Amino acid sequence: MQSLRILPAIFFLFLVALTSCKKEPEIVKGCTDPLADNYSTDAEEDDGTCTFQKRFLGEYACEFACKGPFASVFTTANLSITELIKKDEVNIIIESAIGPLPVMGKIIGKDTVIVDASLQNLSIEPGDIIPGAGTTPIKADAKVKTDLVISTDNKKLSGVLIVEIITREPTVISGFPIPAGFSLKDECAFTGTKK
Repeated sequence: MQSLRILPAIFFLFLVALTSCKKEPEIVKGCTDPLADNYSTDAEEDDGTCTFQKRFLGEYACEFACKGPFASVFTTANLSITELIKKDEVNIIIESAIGPLPVMGKIIGKDTVIVDASLQNLSIEPGDIIPGAGTTPIKADAKVKTDLVISTDNKKLSGVLIVEIITREPTVISGFPIPAGFSLKDECAFTGTKK
C-alpha cells in the first residue's frame, strides 16, 4: 500500500527530470559573408573561416600610368591571377615589355591583395626600358609592391604598382657605365578589367 503512494511521486520526479534535460538548439557556425567562396546559407554565426580567393581569380586587361622610367614597360599589359593551395594566397603574373613578372599575393579581407615580392636574376634588355639603350641583356633583380583592391562586383582591380629594378653587375648602356646596384624605380597607377 505504501508503494502505491510513492508511485505518483516517482512518476512526477521522472517527468521533471525529462523536461529539465531539454537541450538548447545548437547554433550553426560557418561563413556568413555572401561574397565568400565558402558562404553557408545554414550558418547562423560567423566562425571566421570565410575565404575570398575566387573573387580575384581571372585574366585582366590592364592600363598602367607610370610616373617615371617604366612608362614604356607597362603601357598596357595583361595580368592573370590563379589560385594557390592556401586560400589566402594567389599567384599573379604581370605581363610587361621586360617579360612576365610572377609574384605571390596575400589576400587581406574580402577586397584586397597585397604584393611584396622580390624577383632574382632577371635577364632584361635595356632598350625595353629606355628606348635606344640596346638589346644586350643585363642581369638584374626586381622588387614589386602593391595593394590591389577589387570592386564589389568582382570586375575591376586597381592599385598603385611600385616597381624597382636593381642591376646585378656593372654594364655599359649607350656608352654610359652603369655600376652594379644601380636602381630604377617607378610608381604606376593600375586598373585591370576582368576579361
